[in-house]
Amino acid sequence: MKSNKLGKNRYRVGIIGLGRIASLLEKDELRGSPCTHAGFYQKHTQCEIVAGSDIDSEKCKMFSEDWKLERDHLYSDYKSMLEREQPDLVSICAYATDRLAMCEHALEAGAKGLWIEKTLGCSLVEAQTIQSLVKKFGAKAVVDYPRRARAPFRVIKKIIDEGIYGRLQSVTCHMTHQLLHTGTHAYDVLRYWCGEAIAINGKRENDFEGNELSDQGGVAQIQMSSGTTAFISALKKKYYIFQFDLIFDNARILIGNDICKVYLPDASQNYSGFKELFETNDFNWSDPYKEDLLQDLITAIEQDTEPLCSIHNAIEALKIGLGIFHSHQQNGAWIDPSSIPQHFTVPNH
Repeated sequence: MKSNKLGKNRYRVGIIGLGRIASLLEKDELRGSPCTHAGFYQKHTQCEIVAGSDIDSEKCKMFSEDWKLERDHLYSDYKSMLEREQPDLVSICAYATDRLAMCEHALEAGAKGLWIEKTLGCSLVEAQTIQSLVKKFGAKAVVDYPRRARAPFRVIKKIIDEGIYGRLQSVTCHMTHQLLHTGTHAYDVLRYWCGEAIAINGKRENDFEGNELSDQGGVAQIQMSSGTTAFISALKKKYYIFQFDLIFDNARILIGNDICKVYLPDASQNYSGFKELFETNDFNWSDPYKEDLLQDLITAIEQDTEPLCSIHNAIEALKIGLGIFHSHQQNGAWIDPSSIPQHFTVPNH
């Protein structure tokens, strides 16, 4: 790391895996910008992208053109990139099956910060090993579960914590397939709102051939330490959806990638003496938290603090996902997350 004239550290950045979340989504005109690792790095005044790595030569070519990097700073072998470039910050955007090895090599090459894609690994032992390595090398790391920093999700946490609408009875999450790759986003939010998972019951979809586990859709119930029951619907669909439906004693909230609505009770228009729910249009969704995932990482490095989107939180989200598959293997029995074998593995992307 180098210091600039203003006294702020400058960070040289290397990215491993140059696909959608690393770079390509920045070209989607329907997405807000920045929306990728490269996009956030380019916008941040303390960061400079110096190298990238991918086994796909076409992705390397596009990355070079999109971010104005000379081709000799693009590598098919991430180990060569790390050894030659020695970046301060490394984004790990390749498949979860390779996450541990990539994190270890990045730390050995001198990286002081890791921005890791989900899931953190394919088993608890892999995820916990990454956590130990980050601590061993005196580095910091964030895992890409950014909703904790987003205003609507933080406002809902305040509503829950302060009991503004009474008890949160249940949360239903509707999502498209993949109980780990997509699902861990939901489990991280559930923990943020409702505390720890204390019991898990789940079943995977029935369209999978063979006995070997791999990431796929299914359904689940999760009992949270707050007393809230969470329901997960992650079956295959012909459309994309990621939404939470929160039922309170005195309200209903719908929030997700494409919705943000609050419903409050008022006199029924159908039954005398009853109340029903009606959408309110004057709800204040503002929240003062301003740090995105990258700034969360830089703040943790410079102030030696625990980042909001921490490895610990990522491990606990992974534990819930693995617990669903472990329950499936136990014929849908309720299981205690602490009973999941450390080496129980579900390969995922």
